[in-house]
Amino acid sequence: MKKTIYSLVLAFVLGTAPYAIAQKNAVSSSQFVGQVEGIKEFKLNNGLQILLISDQSQSNVVVNITYHVGSKHEGYGEKGMAHLLEHMLFKSTKNLGDIKKMLSDKGGDANGTTWYDRTNYYEIFPYSEDNLRWGIEMEADRMINATLLQSDLDKEFSVVRNEFEIGENNPTRILMERVINAGYLWHNYGNSTIGSREDIERVKTPQLRKFYEKYYQPDNAVLIIAGKFDEAKALEYVNKYFGAIPKPNRVLEEIQTVEPAQDGEKFVEVKRAADSQAVGIMYHTAAFADKDYAALAVLDQILTSNPSGYLYKSLVDSHKISSIWSFLPQLRDAGFLFIGAEVSKEKDIKKIRDEVRTQLNKIPTNNYSEADVKRAQSALIKQLENVNNNTIYQAIELTEIIGSGDYRLNFIYRDNVEKVTLADVKRVAEKYFRENNRTVGVFIPTKDEIRVKPTEVTTQEIKNLVSNYKGREAEKEAKEFEASIKNLKANFTEGKISNGLKFGIIDKEIKGEKVNISMSLPVSNEKELAYKQEIGDLTAQLFLSGTKSMTKEDIKDKLDELKSSVYFNFSGQTLNVNISAYKKSLDETMKIVKLLITESTFPEAELEKTKIENITYLEGNMNDPQSLAFTEIQRRTSNYPKSSLFYTPSFQEQIDGYKKVKRTDIIDFHKNILGANNGAASIVGTNDKTKVQSLLEDTFGKWNSASTYQKAYPTLQTSSKKDDIINIADKENAAAVGQVNFKMNRNHPDYPALVIANEMLGSGGFLAARIPMRLREKEGISYGAGSFLSVSSDPKNESSSWGYFAFLNPTKRDLVEKAVKEEITKAITEGFTAEELKTNISSWKTSRATSLGSDGTLLSLSNGYLLNNISFDEFSSLEQRIEKLDVQKVNEVIKKYIDLNKLTSIYTGTFNK
Repeated sequence: MKKTIYSLVLAFVLGTAPYAIAQKNAVSSSQFVGQVEGIKEFKLNNGLQILLISDQSQSNVVVNITYHVGSKHEGYGEKGMAHLLEHMLFKSTKNLGDIKKMLSDKGGDANGTTWYDRTNYYEIFPYSEDNLRWGIEMEADRMINATLLQSDLDKEFSVVRNEFEIGENNPTRILMERVINAGYLWHNYGNSTIGSREDIERVKTPQLRKFYEKYYQPDNAVLIIAGKFDEAKALEYVNKYFGAIPKPNRVLEEIQTVEPAQDGEKFVEVKRAADSQAVGIMYHTAAFADKDYAALAVLDQILTSNPSGYLYKSLVDSHKISSIWSFLPQLRDAGFLFIGAEVSKEKDIKKIRDEVRTQLNKIPTNNYSEADVKRAQSALIKQLENVNNNTIYQAIELTEIIGSGDYRLNFIYRDNVEKVTLADVKRVAEKYFRENNRTVGVFIPTKDEIRVKPTEVTTQEIKNLVSNYKGREAEKEAKEFEASIKNLKANFTEGKISNGLKFGIIDKEIKGEKVNISMSLPVSNEKELAYKQEIGDLTAQLFLSGTKSMTKEDIKDKLDELKSSVYFNFSGQTLNVNISAYKKSLDETMKIVKLLITESTFPEAELEKTKIENITYLEGNMNDPQSLAFTEIQRRTSNYPKSSLFYTPSFQEQIDGYKKVKRTDIIDFHKNILGANNGAASIVGTNDKTKVQSLLEDTFGKWNSASTYQKAYPTLQTSSKKDDIINIADKENAAAVGQVNFKMNRNHPDYPALVIANEMLGSGGFLAARIPMRLREKEGISYGAGSFLSVSSDPKNESSSWGYFAFLNPTKRDLVEKAVKEEITKAITEGFTAEELKTNISSWKTSRATSLGSDGTLLSLSNGYLLNNISFDEFSSLEQRIEKLDVQKVNEVIKKYIDLNKLTSIYTGTFNK
């Protein structure tokens, strides 16, 4: 399934009792309510609900607050106001001041999102008592003390409009919005969260404040603290900062709008400039709290899952469509199921639409089986357990569940999924999947129509449903693991198997006894890999398509049953393999991996489907401003021959390359190019070296490449001063990307200074660096802007680059170009300040510490050491080198490397209207 959510941050200010006054009131203490499967619930007298999820194996802590307010609560003239408020709540508060600057200075990871029923804000930091305290204090202050200045709003609305315009360029998203909008008559679920551009431009701060004061109150919020933290300290700070806020006098009335039964099939046609085609269908379904939801989720898997789905088989396997995906959101009120189908541009879209409708009409009467139900249940339970065993992610994902009614619905849904029967699947198929309950189009009168009326779920019914729910026994907590290079080195073991494959084991437990393996397997040489990038890519994608003893469906079913995942990717001259399993399923998972790499059959039919899917994706990118800009900047700042691994093909060249690939090419690539004998594997989640070595030996010990491995290196490409404009028809958003090339690697003495210069210019902080501050905060002409730095860690690779990017309204192109180049020129001529340097070093260090708390970073460090002999100490030594920097050195380095006379810039969009 594919989940398409608009990440929109929403914020509203409470004015019933200013913070300074609230502090004079008696501070209430949190009361323990109960515990469900490792989640402890507390409550304050003012109504604030608190959820604590402890996981000492984490090194990070997340503070996530969810408000029961979203775009569903917007009235006439307010569409998109919730999203606009998201931006405003990152501006400032009366007590703490500039929120965005403080988040930038602290580093870490922070965001806010808005959806139909809820809004959330979260911050992830390396755990410390001060970070925990600040996160709680800031959210309490932001709850009631946002300033909401008209001057800030005047600049911000155009930034939000630019974000709206970016979405308007996406054909799939636009089709989905229009279908859902047409499917609803009265309920606000028919309106996209990002809202109406006209409303966004007209809203004023008094409207924002009224909305904010109504909903941003403790009795309408749920605070989650998760990861590594001291429970007593967390509650102490919650009591201190949130407990001082009084319970409001107002009463929130429930929204009473209930969508009536649809009385005929509807059709929508959207015509816009694009290269790919799509079909979208929406059915009205059930609320997340409705027991039918679990049965619908199982049926959704049965219908659309790759490769066993009924719709997948009838439409994708037959090459009628390129791909199929679905979206069943977790909503408070009766919701919907959206099914999307990507269609190659050579197809007759109206004929395909009718063929899709023909297959949809079979859903109520399909002969579903017990095996179908079991397969779908396995896939859904695997997804749920993967979320619940990643505490930081779980804490953020609970936002959706809270928005749908109550956090305990997460576990009730899991229980319901496990209980779904074949009869349940058939019942919901017959109940919801009727022609008159879907939107593709036009009114069609029928006789004796049986109409579908969604079942309303009241708040009291949800309370009754969850009140006595106890859940299952909480799982054993994973051991504490300090996020530091010293601790990584102390808990690292390395080895080698018979064919030369190196491995590294990180002795760190993962919640739920999960095991993650990351492998990088470099192969062959530039000569033998010439013109074979599409072949390598397709070979990797087809590994899961079938072996001599297992079909594609068998492989997926078995991996779902084991709650395991295997992913292959080929790029350049490296095959990347990622394996996710659990201790109890690792042996069986590795047996499957062995079959995949040694006995894959690469079926012709699967090759053709995969080629079509890749080509359709590329067709969709050909006229996308952002995709085109980033591709073209690489093409125009390099001059490699087409045979080189470092040549950047155009989208059309990639399409032509995919079309030429034959099954014999795939078989030859697998037989003669791929192998594990020059690679490395990094493992986290188990410390059993003997077992790991045995598994790797059995799986990869005899898988050797027949091609001689010789690492290829890029050569320094000279960039030149030029500004190129690429006009694309009928695009409401544009993109600008610039790049300058130079000679450097990470061992160079200037590298640390350039890292921090890039942070201050466009990459660091929470939108506080100079380029985003100028374009977004000061002038409001870009939703997203920043800079990037690419420098290799390999001492033999000195091909490096620096660049900038900005997303903009096409009419603002001149202003964006002027602003970006002025900020670069100012940095080069006037330099940075000592205070900027100090602040950005602190923020950069915090971001690095946050990154070190991620298993992905640990695995990457291990692979870097095993493959390229990059010492773990280099992670720390870079920090030490940066700490010693003075502002004079940084200012010298930016002048040395960022040369406007060598800057190539690309502008893509509709500039000729």
